Amino acid sequence: MNSVYQRIIGALHSNDTPRVKAIHIMNEGLDSNPNAKFGAIELDDGTLGLTYTKLGGALERLQDDTLYQQFLGQPVTELAKLYLEPSPWQQVLGSGALNAISQKLLKERGFEYSKAQDTLDLLKLTPDDRVGMVGFFPPLIDSLKAQGIAVTVIELKQELAREEEKLLVTTDPQALTHCNKILITGTTVINHTLNTLLPLVQDADEVALIGPSVGLLPEVLFELGVTSVGGRVILDGEAFLKRWKAGEKWKSSALRYSLHNSQYQ
Repeated sequence: MNSVYQRIIGALHSNDTPRVKAIHIMNEGLDSNPNAKFGAIELDDGTLGLTYTKLGGALERLQDDTLYQQFLGQPVTELAKLYLEPSPWQQVLGSGALNAISQKLLKERGFEYSKAQDTLDLLKLTPDDRVGMVGFFPPLIDSLKAQGIAVTVIELKQELAREEEKLLVTTDPQALTHCNKILITGTTVINHTLNTLLPLVQDADEVALIGPSVGLLPEVLFELGVTSVGGRVILDGEAFLKRWKAGEKWKSSALRYSLHNSQYQ
């Protein structure tokens, strides 16, 4: 069974399992609304767990709300079980449930989030580094190239593969073994590819996992070998949902945070 799933479910108190109040999936303006790529699982206390919906046609499948209506009012652990299933739409909802559980537990602990550092600052870069990226982040690549830092990007599409000065774009994940600083998109948690990538970067100095869908208990990720996380926490659920639906920036309704394993207790 998936270790991320086991650890997060195991952290819940069995006699105090929250229930699913709502499942928020964008159902209009799917191409025009920039927030359509995100969805949220809302618990009965208002806690929200984010997820990324544009994986493997998941958003289109989730337009059929009969797929998940039966989970409303049920323990969130029932929805979280979908994370273990093979279909992208199931993994999207299941990971959102795990994020919601994690955010509730962190709230109960009184955890204080640190405002995010610049993404590249998480890697503690030096000129001699080679940065490995899983997920294509054009602004970050441009910044690294401007600093003269070598970059290797792991890409799914063979037609995007290329090599030029200080930049290698390849479909071969083994290329990560030659990188000492690693940046991984949080969507790898949703589609279960993180576990296959981490053994390739176990000797790296820094491994950062970033994105709004990175809302899991930090200790679970740190135990897997991630050294820093950069995610989002929803501070005002009502305001967030209003902005999300309207396609607006989230502003003060959410906080972009980062956390290094050396700072976490």
